[in-house]
Amino acid sequence: MNYILVVFASLASANRVKSLLKNKFNITSAIVQTPGSINLKSCSYSLKLLSEHTDTVWNIIKQNKLSSKGIFSASDYSKIR
Repeated sequence: MNYILVVFASLASANRVKSLLKNKFNITSAIVQTPGSINLKSCSYSLKLLSEHTDTVWNIIKQNKLSSKGIFSASDYSKIR
């Protein structure tokens, strides 16, 4: 299985998206500390979920006018979006 990390600047944003994913789409995700290998300049939190849900999570972020630092592959930390 392939996983993605959706990186947020705040825990509140990560929690909001996690809740929307579960309540509207029954998609399970986990909040994790963003790995240091993802070279961002501030502390951040990520949602880890299956890569098959990339479009759904991206649409939730945009529709709710939330800010994300990007979506990364959980295996090699390459940026997807």
